Amino acid sequence: MEKDLPRLLLISEVSLSERETGINRTLFNLFEDYPRDRFMLYAPDQSLKNEPSASIFQTNIAAFPEQFFPYQRNRLGFLFNPLFTILNYQLMDWLPLASYQKIADFSPEVILICPNGALALLMGYKLIQYFDAPFLIYFMDDWVALNHLRWLTGNVQSICQFILQKAAGWLMISPQLEQELAERYKIKPQRSLIVHNPVDLSNKTLPDFTPHSRDNFRVVYAGAIWPMHYDAVAVVAEAIYELRRDGIDIELVLHTPVHFWNAYQENWEKWQVTYGNLIPYQELNQYLQKADLLLVASSFLPENSHVTRCSVQTKLTDYMASGRPILACGPNYSACNQFVKNWNCGLVCETNLVSEMKEILLKQKQSIAELYFFAKNGFDILQDNFEAKKVRYKLYQFIQQQSLHIY
Repeated sequence: MEKDLPRLLLISEVSLSERETGINRTLFNLFEDYPRDRFMLYAPDQSLKNEPSASIFQTNIAAFPEQFFPYQRNRLGFLFNPLFTILNYQLMDWLPLASYQKIADFSPEVILICPNGALALLMGYKLIQYFDAPFLIYFMDDWVALNHLRWLTGNVQSICQFILQKAAGWLMISPQLEQELAERYKIKPQRSLIVHNPVDLSNKTLPDFTPHSRDNFRVVYAGAIWPMHYDAVAVVAEAIYELRRDGIDIELVLHTPVHFWNAYQENWEKWQVTYGNLIPYQELNQYLQKADLLLVASSFLPENSHVTRCSVQTKLTDYMASGRPILACGPNYSACNQFVKNWNCGLVCETNLVSEMKEILLKQKQSIAELYFFAKNGFDILQDNFEAKKVRYKLYQFIQQQSLHIY
């Protein structure tokens, strides 16, 4: 198939760095095998500068300005940053398309818009005005739900509706997100595909499904800790702390970037959480395999419900690849919880009460052998459904059909 794949232009806020997580890691894993001469990344100049793209993606890169008026990181920012935001987006909208000639020379046959915010959404909208190529939209969470940014000549909501309406196909991280957007904007996609984070098993140690014999019970969380994660992680951390005070040999280990540790350091230290540093992705699997339980956390807070309801986190399939049991903690409407239930690949905890969380964790520690049914089942499901070559094949075929107008 590779020789027949169309020239693909991906626009997103991320730089496809080897070190980043979340949306960056998912896109990295999806396009790692795409032919280098047929792939171009269009991303913000500051993202490309701060987190350079991996060498495999550097054949074709084009940049657009992230901002014209820099945001103030002092007390004056409260007054001026809202105005700067409007001015920045207005200039983005008005000015000619940045790096136009470089993109024209590449001559994209399919455009993929994968916005993690308003910036890539607007620039994707501009792109499709300049180039007569079919385009796809890929949403990984419902950030657009509460974004009502407006400038003189446009706004996020109308642009989102236009792109969803005109797209040749939708790529979505979950069926819940596809349904949410379809109902909100009263649009039925021409074609759609659910695309989760793929995992390459060829460079990983196959899991041992024998339960650990050690006394210490280790719960591990790997990844960023944004507001859409924190309160659920905190419930588990406090429950584990209280179990430790009761004499139970259990610990929570966080593998997260240092700024997420620092942001809540006082609480982590109060709850005796262990900081395990951020592990390079290539080494993550072996660290996950040291766990007795792998934590996926989705916020219980109403203000985060639009993300919790629709976003399936990247870490879920990485967890499944490790062959260790999963605990999904979040409200009953969490897309992550639904994923775990649907695939029967772990336990689901839908309470944010510390007392109930203690009971759940203690029960699992006392019956750890039973958890390994979920671990084995999750690994088998990953092999059949989310292994990298299989996911990429379906995605690349979907992209190829756009350029050939095969529906």
